[in-house]
Amino acid sequence: MDKFSALYQRVKSVCFSTLKKNMFFFQWILSPIVILAAAFITNGIIIFLFGYNPITAYGAALDVTFGSPRGIGETLVKSTPFLMTGLSVAIAFKCGIWNIGAEGQFLVGALAATWFGTKIATLLPHIPWIAVPLCLTLAAFVGGIWGIIPAILKVTRGVNEVISTIMLNYVAIHLVSLMVDGGPLQETSKTGPQSDPIVEWVFLPRIFETHRLHPGIGIAILLAIILTYVLFRTTFGYQLRAVGEGAAAAEAAGISVAHNTLRVFFISGALAGLGGAIEIMALVPHRLTENFSPDYGYTAIAVALLARLHPLVTVATALLFGALAKGSFAMEAEVGISRQVTLMMQAIILLFVIGSSAIKFFRKRTL
Repeated sequence: MDKFSALYQRVKSVCFSTLKKNMFFFQWILSPIVILAAAFITNGIIIFLFGYNPITAYGAALDVTFGSPRGIGETLVKSTPFLMTGLSVAIAFKCGIWNIGAEGQFLVGALAATWFGTKIATLLPHIPWIAVPLCLTLAAFVGGIWGIIPAILKVTRGVNEVISTIMLNYVAIHLVSLMVDGGPLQETSKTGPQSDPIVEWVFLPRIFETHRLHPGIGIAILLAIILTYVLFRTTFGYQLRAVGEGAAAAEAAGISVAHNTLRVFFISGALAGLGGAIEIMALVPHRLTENFSPDYGYTAIAVALLARLHPLVTVATALLFGALAKGSFAMEAEVGISRQVTLMMQAIILLFVIGSSAIKFFRKRTL
């Protein structure tokens, strides 16, 4: 009898281990591939209906994004803001906080970097290794403070963070407009709604003279590694994940939900704010404009969800969206596909990603 019991336990252990491995494969590898394949097939049908060859279009995009060292460098440049805002959204969602405000936090970070680079840096020694870290730190801090606002409203007044963060996005958009269109940061010549370029000693340098690739992508990847360690190897990370899995259970176990909400909102805002500063400091023309962000903060939601809120996987999904952004220009220039069609293609990918996550969320709620 004991032999049969031991055999049963062994078979049971093997079955559960196999099931666990298959679930991991499906969740992290197969599921994202299926989602993206469905989105690209749908986009291929749309390209065909508009009278273009989808194979030619995808080939042109692939060649421009990964067909040469310069193309790879440009893809990494395009991926950097997606990665910074994607990490911002991922860590908030991991804690069960629906931070939809990465767009606004990205903009206020860029605004802080512009203010520092045009007003404050001129008063400091013209030394990049002093000015650059100060500018990045200021932008991250301002982004974090902007993120704290909805956290305080949620903790003290029970205000839904989805509503407050979306509203703060519009506040940030109009704040940028106010500052660069007739405001104190408008360029000296007053010819347009934009700031003066930041001073040269606040620039992030190029890694290669002939390429636009800059250290921002390295900073973003390093932060993804650090966040992965913090989330899965520290007590702080365990508390954040516990709150995300069940706030009531975490509170009963002695974990302060309010405290962790404040902390995660600050970190989330700081990451997005840092991303805004990197864009200003790294890329020509090094100035803030009214339409500075092409909705990086909203696309970041799809970047984070496709990565299953895992910081390291977010590196790969950000690279995908960077390639899409770069490839869309190739499809327009080389194949003749309208810019509106490429924007619609990106929107369809977003719908597939968010739709898949929504289905899983409601299925989990009904079980």
